[in-house]
Amino acid sequence: MRRRTPSLLTAAALVTGAAAGALTAAPAHAAGIAGPCNSNHQETQAKLGFSPEGAVAPANVTISLAGNTIDSAHGCTAVIDFGDGQHKDLTNNNSVTHLYQTPGDYRVTLTMHWPGFTPAIESGHFLAEGAAGKAQVGRISGADRLDTAVQISKKQWLAPDPNNDWGQAATAVIATSTNFPDALAGVPLAAYRRGPLLLTNPNAALYGPADTEINRIVPKGKTIYILGGYQAVSSAVDAQLAREGYKVKRFAGVDRFDTALQIAKVGMGDPKTVVVATGRLFPDALSAGPLAAGPRATEEAGSDPRPAAIVLTDGANFADPGTAAYVKSKLGTADCQAVTAVGGAAVRAVDVVAAGKCHNSLAGADRWETSSKVMEQFPRGYLIGVASGTNFADALAGGAFVANVQQPLLLTDPYSLPDAIGQWFNGLHSYDGVAYVDVFGGPKAVSEHVGGQITDAAHTGQYIPGS
Repeated sequence: MRRRTPSLLTAAALVTGAAAGALTAAPAHAAGIAGPCNSNHQETQAKLGFSPEGAVAPANVTISLAGNTIDSAHGCTAVIDFGDGQHKDLTNNNSVTHLYQTPGDYRVTLTMHWPGFTPAIESGHFLAEGAAGKAQVGRISGADRLDTAVQISKKQWLAPDPNNDWGQAATAVIATSTNFPDALAGVPLAAYRRGPLLLTNPNAALYGPADTEINRIVPKGKTIYILGGYQAVSSAVDAQLAREGYKVKRFAGVDRFDTALQIAKVGMGDPKTVVVATGRLFPDALSAGPLAAGPRATEEAGSDPRPAAIVLTDGANFADPGTAAYVKSKLGTADCQAVTAVGGAAVRAVDVVAAGKCHNSLAGADRWETSSKVMEQFPRGYLIGVASGTNFADALAGGAFVANVQQPLLLTDPYSLPDAIGQWFNGLHSYDGVAYVDVFGGPKAVSEHVGGQITDAAHTGQYIPGS
């Protein structure tokens, strides 16, 4: 499964190399770049190979570097980053072995330094799985929705370490705690910019524990993103963050639709793919956030996964010509997943503007079936997030949590596991893969009964529909 980081802690472990102005760029999968490190004076790079491709943790993996020019005797060195906070300097392209102690979808990055060229980078993924029937079902919650968002962030991000960027946040995204419209497009933004989604009350200073968390995990000088206008998040928050040494970027359009479009074009740099959901209700967009950062993300060798943007419809129609035109601009390619509509209302809106051009539609009879259909898009993973589908706050912060590791989020009724969702947990009893099920929010958001249903299904395979 593609994702940026390993385990329950996010880790932007990609090794980056600053390119000097006089260096020549080495293209991906170079098949013969003139240089001094090969007997034929031809440097090459090739995809990484993994044997096995996945295994239950703790898991030993052998990584093949064949086809990559690494010859320290002639000045061509390399570093392999295993994606779990560990790395190894290399002098040749012999295969290397590594032990992954805990479950996670680990991004492995090989950075080769050839004299006269910018660093050549290859990357791949190794899935360290959980054992069948052994998934750990846990809850991440706080005293209220604001505190829950902080606790979710604490579970994921480490304090800055100048010597190791594993588990490091580069930003935080802030939204109001009282309403959802401006925040719906914030989950893929948090994943793209690499940080948590935190909540604050409107017409007030930044929620104190959220401010403390930002100062704990985000280095000074970084940009903090605020979603919505001053009625949603007070201007006092901008001023407070500026005093603390941060830059501030606020996305505030004329309405929720324009705000989402600004996030797509500016905040996310106009990605190749887009996910569309209604902006009038929140459940479909909550399911869409991790989808945008996971299966609908695009990736090139050596680069972080690029999440899709989320844009919003006004029910079964587009509220503004700008959003409709933006969606149209993504249609007409060979990739029918360049535009994905989530939920019945968005499907109807996209069908009209698509005018027969291929796109992807994911919609069920209700929010639970739609959540399940989104889940079907995810390849095998190691983590499932669960949040209430009748309130937005915990699913926003929890959605950012799973989006940062490109894992899925399932929505549930607070009092009983919907049949469309329960089936996913029955499978955990029989198949290796998912090691963690994290429930976001306290018992009022997702009841202990639902938690028990999930645990019973995951450990015994005995979820009973309608129970």
